Amino acid sequence: MTRRFVIAFHHFGLMAVALPILSLGQTSPTRPVPTNLRVQSDLVLINALVTDSRGRPVTGLDISQFHLFEDGREQTIKSCSSEDAPVSIGLVLDSSGSMGDKIELLKKSSIQFVRAANPADEYFVVGFQARPELSVPLTTNTDRVLEFINRIEAGGSTALFDAIHLAVNEMRRAQYPRKALIIVSDGMDNHSRYTERETKRLMSEVDFPIYGISVWQPQRSGNRYAIQRQDPSTLEMLLPRSGGRVFAVRDLKKLSMTTELISVEIRNEYVLGYAPSNRQANGKFHHVSINIESSPGRRLRISHRSGYYAPVQ
Repeated sequence: MTRRFVIAFHHFGLMAVALPILSLGQTSPTRPVPTNLRVQSDLVLINALVTDSRGRPVTGLDISQFHLFEDGREQTIKSCSSEDAPVSIGLVLDSSGSMGDKIELLKKSSIQFVRAANPADEYFVVGFQARPELSVPLTTNTDRVLEFINRIEAGGSTALFDAIHLAVNEMRRAQYPRKALIIVSDGMDNHSRYTERETKRLMSEVDFPIYGISVWQPQRSGNRYAIQRQDPSTLEMLLPRSGGRVFAVRDLKKLSMTTELISVEIRNEYVLGYAPSNRQANGKFHHVSINIESSPGRRLRISHRSGYYAPVQ
């Protein structure tokens, strides 16, 4: 099995519980067709990250240790994969004016992330300022990705919501079942056509985790793009719905460490497949929860999306 990811530096309901036995959670963008949870043959696929009390990924768990429920009814898990397979990864990089003093660190951490990739991974990059652009379409040629990252310059407003919609649309072309989106940004949206409400809905429809890295810091008075405001929580409100996480990086020297942590999480997720007992194609939302069995005294945490929308005939 393979994974696809999109990473956002700026983070359908992430659920994280710590218990011995856990209860689980182009210039102008075109409106993407809603992306429902992945279905391969008759299987619904759910990405799940299991971590220990120190936040380290837990590997080697057996399919029998997972118990998955849809709308309160336990389902039979047909497959469980956790190998380091190729991933489809989308990078959403904020190069708006307020990123001026952070742009070199953004470049450095993004380059480090790409260079640590599996040779078979595929990437695309959405860069955004006042308008998002598909700067690098899906490719396995990392030299193209690195070349674009090295050319990034800061300037302009921030069309975060538009960039997310464009990235989700491009991810629909990804070849691998395992995927992720990563967003790196420092602030709230101030120049999008899409609204926060529309973007929240999108987060409940995507079939992959979206990670965010928030590099917000108080603005310097000399920056003409500066907007003096409290720490924005836009990513925190949006991304957990997809099953991803948001990392707030206040010490920019730790940015590369954070991208490395996200890379490790992406490559150590479990992909659980099950055939839903309710197969009605009515477009309704189905809630998913997961319990995991662990040895006495071992506290584990599991993160996953909270459900999916059924397809419509």
